[in-house]
Amino acid sequence: MPIKVGSMNIGLDIGASLAKGVLVDEDLKILDKYVLPVTDPRIVAQEILGRLLRELGGRILAGAIAVSGGGSRFLGDNILGLPVKRVDEIRAIGFGGLLLAGGSKGLVVSAGTGTAIVAAYEGGKVVRHVCGTAVGGGTIIGLSRRILGVADFKTLENMALKGNPNNVDLTVGDIVGGPVGIVPADATASNLGKLTCESSAEDIAAGIFNMVSQTIGVVAAMAARACGLEDSVIVTGMLAKSRLVSRIICETGRLFGARIFVPENCEFASALGAAAVLRELGHM
Repeated sequence: MPIKVGSMNIGLDIGASLAKGVLVDEDLKILDKYVLPVTDPRIVAQEILGRLLRELGGRILAGAIAVSGGGSRFLGDNILGLPVKRVDEIRAIGFGGLLLAGGSKGLVVSAGTGTAIVAAYEGGKVVRHVCGTAVGGGTIIGLSRRILGVADFKTLENMALKGNPNNVDLTVGDIVGGPVGIVPADATASNLGKLTCESSAEDIAAGIFNMVSQTIGVVAAMAARACGLEDSVIVTGMLAKSRLVSRIICETGRLFGARIFVPENCEFASALGAAAVLRELGHM
């Protein structure tokens, strides 16, 4: 049965580095999606919206466009003639993370340029900003640009996959000769603690990815414990699309007793959450 145009919603998430957009049906199933780099927030929002509208054959959908993210404040009151309704970013993160994970509660970790951590309960009706860390994808790019002279994320990830972080990181075993408490001997004791002028570019890249991912994993695990959500940690955001980053975050979380899940379409959590929140409020 064809979906009616009026039953479709659009959510936009305008982040510091990338903008994401989703077209969803009345059941909040993602029908189409786009990610574009942010140069000018309004221009990129218009581009994504235009592409999503073309999916509808040029027809205009009823209601408003749900927008979230730091760049949403630059969008004005309408885009391509459609009204803009801003959704609180924390609420969008929490609601979107639960929708992607198919759960009613969880600790949602939004890993992008930086990292925000949100506790969500009752299917997203209750959302609380727990904490976060300024460490994220921006940290990987910034350090790599300065140390390695490389700023392309995919190139850096490929370099990191070829490198060995143990060649630049000090492990617990390096320092004390064995495990300490719950921490095994091969766990990192000091990120980049063995870095030298002779370290290879691949090993340095691996160490940078390790540092950022482990930091997010530890903060997420501690936050989950504080919120009683150790069994439901949901990692979202563009950084989570990296299999290397996601693997390290999950391994680090398990070390401290957290069960971490990275859902499909993790990078669209905030855009999906924005559309869902606005629909719940009856604006769409």
